[in-house]
Amino acid sequence: PQVGTPGSNIYMIDDFEDGDYTSNPEWWKFDNISPRVVSNSDYQNGEQICLNEIKKNSLNISGTCTDWYCGGIGTYTARKGVDLSRYNTFQMDVYGNGPGSGTIKIELNDDDNGNWQIEQDPKKNYANIYDDKFIYNMTVDWRGWKRASIPIADFIDENPGIGDDIWNPSQEGGSGGLIQLQLISIGPKRAGSVRYNIDNISLTIK
Repeated sequence: PQVGTPGSNIYMIDDFEDGDYTSNPEWWKFDNISPRVVSNSDYQNGEQICLNEIKKNSLNISGTCTDWYCGGIGTYTARKGVDLSRYNTFQMDVYGNGPGSGTIKIELNDDDNGNWQIEQDPKKNYANIYDDKFIYNMTVDWRGWKRASIPIADFIDENPGIGDDIWNPSQEGGSGGLIQLQLISIGPKRAGSVRYNIDNISLTIK
């Protein structure tokens, strides 16, 4: 039930209501990040629009950083026959613990060589070889829940010259469209730590 239904104005990627981040959809984690699904009963302050929609669970992210970088989580977003090109906004609810919560680097990877995969070069810090990566950095410096609605147009192409440098999440010409979403945690200090919650990760039409 987490993965959204195409055709509506909101395509839910995950709301963590199944109490598990390892299935439907599966998230992978890497480096010094410890994700865990937690009850929202302890997180009941912030914007009313979030409090109305967060339901029972969210994903708590914590970790320690080395040279600013902590690690991250990612999920495979492509679904056969699901064209995500109608959505123009990336949205998620974020619970912050005030200044020092960390920065979330949102990475959207679209398929430009038509094989439903994102090939990466382990010798170059896992940089994409053939496909676009669009990014947005969001510093979490508030307390409580806040809804982050980021126009896709505000994402920047992190790897110009790789892929076709065009945001094209549609499944045309054999492309899988939007293949992969990753959320990278960056510390507030070079040797700091991060702590925040995320919920209702979605694509919307604004």
